[in-house]
Amino acid sequence: MSGLDLILNSQRELQKKHFKTDISLLNDEERAQYIRDMSLALTDELHEALNETGWKPWATSRHFNREAFIGEMIDVLHFWCNLILLANVNERDIVEAYCLKAEKNARRQMAGYDGVAGKCQSCNRAFDDAAVLCTPLACEHLE
Repeated sequence: MSGLDLILNSQRELQKKHFKTDISLLNDEERAQYIRDMSLALTDELHEALNETGWKPWATSRHFNREAFIGEMIDVLHFWCNLILLANVNERDIVEAYCLKAEKNARRQMAGYDGVAGKCQSCNRAFDDAAVLCTPLACEHLE
């Protein structure tokens, strides 16, 4: 078993054994609440990781508390795994999706991507995103 699959399987078992949460059994309302909870927890852990660095432009400290930072990022990984497990994916799915998105991001940068043009004014998603159901023509009336 590969490293990422090991992490995902361990996280799935941790959720079942210690938190009594089997994400495969969640109904839509429970799933939405789980996503909110895990997203907030992940965001909080990112803030905790940020606090282990001297990031404030108005302060003079440029410290980097590496060990504490790594610990917070592992907490981020736990919550990220909880969220990614909702999609019932494995390492292959993640690597494939990552590579496709990295290629798309590179194409966008080469084309002068500004983060605004090429997005639906209604949902604010990029038209070149496969998950977007709207099209530029359908959204012209919104301009």
